[in-house]
Amino acid sequence: MQSPRIMVMGVGNILLSDEGLGVRFLDELTKLELPENVEVLEGGTAGLELVHLIQDVDFLIIVDALNANAEPGALFRFQPGDLQVIPEQYEVSFHQIGIVEVLAMANVLGQAPHTLIFGIQPKSLEWGLEVSPEILALFPRLSELVRKEIDSILHEGKFTSA
Repeated sequence: MQSPRIMVMGVGNILLSDEGLGVRFLDELTKLELPENVEVLEGGTAGLELVHLIQDVDFLIIVDALNANAEPGALFRFQPGDLQVIPEQYEVSFHQIGIVEVLAMANVLGQAPHTLIFGIQPKSLEWGLEVSPEILALFPRLSELVRKEIDSILHEGKFTSA
């Protein structure tokens, strides 16, 4: 049996401090020894052009800033189908074309991967290249969580049920 293709995508705008946390997190993640069927992709603020990059992927793990008006560093784990249950005041993406639209378009094309999103409440969205210390402190734990999901996919063929 062929190993599933897994992609971990960090999205966000690195010019707006914590808004770029998904992209900055990839630096931490690449310190881990990842299986060869795991691809790490910097999605940045790319919009619909991401669709063709995820079409051949079986499992997609996204890391992004999520403004849920929560404590900075609060971590949310959800799948796209869960978005209907998230209250309106939550902003799932600060990008003009959100990842949800990218997944919807991939679905229309019949190629949407199983997707899991880790959203982190940013502290600052001011201009700047640095991620807040509170957010950086979360990266090792987030790496463990992503690694756990990868292991679950490889051994059980699905995301963890947590």
